[in-house]
Amino acid sequence: MLVALFYLIAVSLTGLLSPPERNTFAPLCIDVHTTEHTRMNPPAPKSAVLSEQDATFFEQNGYLLIKDALSPDLLAELNEAADALYARAEQQTGLEPHGKLNLRNCVVHHDAFLQLLDHPTTAPLAWQILGWNIQMVTTHLIVLPSQAEPSQEKKAQLGWHRDGGTSSNEMSEPHPRILLKIAYALSDQTLPSSGATWIVPGSNRMIGKPPVDAETGLLRGAKPLNVPAGSAFIFEQRTFHSIGHNWSGFPRKTLFVGYAYRWVKPMDYVQMPDQLIARANPVQRQLLGDVSDALSYYIPRDEDVPLKAMMQAR
Repeated sequence: MLVALFYLIAVSLTGLLSPPERNTFAPLCIDVHTTEHTRMNPPAPKSAVLSEQDATFFEQNGYLLIKDALSPDLLAELNEAADALYARAEQQTGLEPHGKLNLRNCVVHHDAFLQLLDHPTTAPLAWQILGWNIQMVTTHLIVLPSQAEPSQEKKAQLGWHRDGGTSSNEMSEPHPRILLKIAYALSDQTLPSSGATWIVPGSNRMIGKPPVDAETGLLRGAKPLNVPAGSAFIFEQRTFHSIGHNWSGFPRKTLFVGYAYRWVKPMDYVQMPDQLIARANPVQRQLLGDVSDALSYYIPRDEDVPLKAMMQAR
């Protein structure tokens, strides 16, 4: 079994793109919604392997693009789930101002999201960067409706931040890398108006916040990650980033799955529902934080971390 599992991980990396040159509301419910969407069963995608070139790029820039991370069928399934959750939040007055959906711990709200935890074209990159002693710390669905085009001054006003809550203020610099996120673009974000995520490449290696560019009003070196629907990108918590403004005429939909070392507390849950754990495979159960003993978060037991054996087999 371990050899078979390792073989899936060891297959060559699919489609890493070269980089271009240049208030949440309470959970709607705890029970998992089941989709009616039926799909064909295409061959399983190959598992991603982090190349030396991409590992170096990530170390230097703090992010990595992944082309064709989601198949058309999976993209359709995830969009169906996101649209259903948005409609329910709208009915239950669970939206933020301007109709924004900011749904934390979304994995418990729809069963379509569980498969992303160990999705073969993306998740193996997370544990190749962080190692085997990790778990999922957040699943975060953001739907940003289109608004009127903002002024040039407003376009430069973005919510720049590092992830990890107050840890960036409480840890001495330079900060260690303790978590990263995989962002899945469920809507097309290729247009400048599409509300794409902005990042500052290389800010993962900076002490303090990057300076503001006097000409643009943006952080110096900032760039939008204008990716098509079905693409994904990985970025670590030290990389400064922000959501962009959306005046494209359609909703901007992005789903984030965060991973951190198992001794880092999750952002948006304490314990996962038993019914979700019961549906998960062994790797998913590790990523959902399921353990045989609390001390295993700090001194891992082999039975709680199947990723360890998988990675050591490499």
